[in-house]
Amino acid sequence: MARPTVSVIIPAFRAEASLPGAVASIGACGLPPEDVEIVVASDDGQDYRALLTVGPRYAFPPVGAVQSGAGPARNRALAEARGHYIAFLDADDSWEPDYLTYLLPLAQRHGAAFGRTAVIEDGTEILRLPPGPGDVLRLEDLGRTGASFHPVLARRLARAFTTHLSQDVRHAAELLARVGGTAPLGRAAYRLHLSGRSTTASDDFSARVARAYDSHLAEIEAGSPGNAGLTPRLRARLAEVFRDKARLNAAYGRDASPGQSFYAFIAERLAAEAERGRG
Repeated sequence: MARPTVSVIIPAFRAEASLPGAVASIGACGLPPEDVEIVVASDDGQDYRALLTVGPRYAFPPVGAVQSGAGPARNRALAEARGHYIAFLDADDSWEPDYLTYLLPLAQRHGAAFGRTAVIEDGTEILRLPPGPGDVLRLEDLGRTGASFHPVLARRLARAFTTHLSQDVRHAAELLARVGGTAPLGRAAYRLHLSGRSTTASDDFSARVARAYDSHLAEIEAGSPGNAGLTPRLRARLAEVFRDKARLNAAYGRDASPGQSFYAFIAERLAAEAERGRG
């Protein structure tokens, strides 16, 4: 059987209710079904085959690990993936229609491409990042917005994920650094679905993520495998992403309104910046 064009990596933890919807959005990605492989890595001991119509374009790493974290689950999925290109989708998120129609040709030309991030809070889009016009994602956008951005990338560029919180941001940042600090943005967005159960809504989110940023920064400055061979300037830009994120996280812990989610805080902050820019 020919290798699929794209393997979509999905870590699954207590995803019974959301996984079918995530997979349905892949079905509207714009590529023929035979070109897309969906790799579901269980991280809760559950075999998710029963929720899906298993066919030749699904892959399931062996079930066994429980609560190892999203990073290790993604690594297990990467080990199973056979596609020439890799894309990412969390089990409680979705893609806008024609996601791969827009992103795959860009990744084929440039090695990697990113979708915008549309933040959906309790069913309503509150933010689309990065803000403003433009068709390029820069390293600095990750620190400025505090957001996760999700690449489609050539398999040869894929690296392992770390175990810390925000490991997806680290993975994207190191990828951006390896391709020179910028990558094209596609027209379709990755839809990040948030609710009261989301990690960013937990009371200790700010403190937990601050510790993770310290770990990311220490590993980057020590020279992690993901940034091997970078120029000093690119490594400095990469490290600054996590300094910026730490400052943004501190501002959230200090200035957010009671009960305000992280991304609602970011939306308010970016709107204020835009208003000052017009003043």
